[in-house]
Amino acid sequence: MKTIIIGLTGASSSGKSTIACILSTILPNCQIIHEDDFFKPESDVPYDESRKDRDWDCPDAIDFVKLKHTIRTLKEPSQYDSTIESIVADSGNGYYDYVLKSTEPPRSDASFQNDETVILKAKKSVSEILDSKYKNNYRIILLDGFLLLHDEELLELFDFTLFFKTNYQSLKDRREKRHYTVGESLWVDPPGYFDQFVWPGYYIYHKDRFTNDDENVVKLTGGVLKSDFKDKYKVFEFSNQDNCDANRLIQDVISVVTEEL
Repeated sequence: MKTIIIGLTGASSSGKSTIACILSTILPNCQIIHEDDFFKPESDVPYDESRKDRDWDCPDAIDFVKLKHTIRTLKEPSQYDSTIESIVADSGNGYYDYVLKSTEPPRSDASFQNDETVILKAKKSVSEILDSKYKNNYRIILLDGFLLLHDEELLELFDFTLFFKTNYQSLKDRREKRHYTVGESLWVDPPGYFDQFVWPGYYIYHKDRFTNDDENVVKLTGGVLKSDFKDKYKVFEFSNQDNCDANRLIQDVISVVTEEL
């Protein structure tokens, strides 16, 4: 069976998780894996003395060894190594299944209020391509995460990656309106958290990927990826500013997905 891995990445509140949810309704035989499910235990997340809090927005907060081994095993079952922890189980059919019940809460906002005709047309075009190329012997896995571009070994495991960018002010406004369910509790960012952790984490761990790494420029644009980086790792970038046309965005995403499939 062909396993197709698609990365979806961008800063927190860039729209990547919402788009992953929309894509999962369009793409057949599809499931989502969230990078957030690979956070290390809180005691192992780096504590920043200067900011007096744990830094959940740095690469050391994520168990990338487990994440990469999980993706590698799903894509190439022969790569499975029982000595390395991963979140898979033998399906009995020659491949492995991802078995974690995600800690990500169900997203009731997983819509850009797209026209139903746009979604139906996308489903039809994608299904025709997949049925023609792979018959019914395939599955698609979407990996949704905010630090995917940081790890080149991980990028090499993807068939291609979709990068969503948004300017600083829009990201901040969206993030500060969000509420999280942690266990059975409702949690919101403490005052100043976006500027202390979220934005610095995005900027610091992505600036080497941008054509212009001046922070003021990145704040205005969300960053523009270097072409050689995009070509090498098959990364496609999309702007998701507050005034973007939701239907046009989904159409552009589907256009890339169908071409790459």
